[in-house]
Amino acid sequence: MFGLSNDVVLIGFGRIGFAVALDFFNSNMQLTVVDSDPHRLKYAVQVFGFNVLDIDASNLDELERVKRFNLAVVALPGSIAFRVLNKLVDLGLNVVDVSYFPEDPWILHELAVERNVTLIVDAGFAPGLSNIVLGYFHSKFGGLKKARIYVGGLARDSSLPLGLVATWSVEDLIDEYIRRARAIIGGKIVEVDPLSLTGEVTIPKLGVYEYFASDGIRTMLKTFEGVEELIEYTLRYPGHLQIMRMLKKLGFLSDEEVLIGDFRVKLSKVLASILERKLIRDAPDRAIMYIEAESRNGVTRRYLMDVEYDYDIGLSAMGKVTGFTQSNIVKMLLNGRIQDKGLVPPELIGMNLKLYDEFMRNLGRKGIKVLEIS
Repeated sequence: MFGLSNDVVLIGFGRIGFAVALDFFNSNMQLTVVDSDPHRLKYAVQVFGFNVLDIDASNLDELERVKRFNLAVVALPGSIAFRVLNKLVDLGLNVVDVSYFPEDPWILHELAVERNVTLIVDAGFAPGLSNIVLGYFHSKFGGLKKARIYVGGLARDSSLPLGLVATWSVEDLIDEYIRRARAIIGGKIVEVDPLSLTGEVTIPKLGVYEYFASDGIRTMLKTFEGVEELIEYTLRYPGHLQIMRMLKKLGFLSDEEVLIGDFRVKLSKVLASILERKLIRDAPDRAIMYIEAESRNGVTRRYLMDVEYDYDIGLSAMGKVTGFTQSNIVKMLLNGRIQDKGLVPPELIGMNLKLYDEFMRNLGRKGIKVLEIS
């Protein structure tokens, strides 16, 4: 046994952190919740009965207070996540992280080995679940040759602003259109402007969607050697990209600064402020994943997942898929199913066929099913 559930601290109690906490609660497992928002902490106590710690995770000195725990589950904005992970690993905590940050996660591998801890990054929807599926395909069918990953968190009602529901950090959302996307094309690693690589895809049973390149394959760039093509695309409803291209032309998808009164402000921050107010937060959403893969043996498979807002438990599709993927990885670490030290990318879970089957069974019980299409 790796450890006890009461040795686990959840850092970040936003929508994804809530989903992790809900799964722990429904599994009769304990958590200590860390957040700096008193309302969130009060909710964690009143609804789940969990212990709480009022800590501002952006203040690394305050994180010394979690040193007594064995495992940290991290669900923070990407802007601060890397520094937090570095601190937690240095403190000797095992970590399962769902945050997306721009830094290379492999930088932390040697430190994790030195501290004799396990660090699992990208333990969410995409990257995360998508990595696990491709790890399985790679191991099952003779090595990955090509793969295209299409993923999206969308509003159930396509007429809502931008066709989106604000189920995750708006700043991280905007960053998807700004941050250069890494991909493998023609056997070489390339970086592209997200909006320079776009198109339409017809997904079986779901219809036509637009897509743009996104930076979601980062650990897989190292894990899968000799791949000819590997790229992640983010899905949107038709018409979305026209709006985003116009925002880009106007400078809102950049670090360009403007003078407002006596203050210089980045236009991307202005856009984030607008979207914080205008994007709907509580409308039903859906999470879609569609993967096309080809092996070195010539085997082709397609994988499809379409999860909608869960009315029974009042949880967004994005929160459900991301949070439950993370919580199930945490449980596998707790029960000793994952024992490697250092950085452990999620695709390694999929490469272990027994672990993959166990993982997918657990997700299936929660209504998250990935269908394999020949």
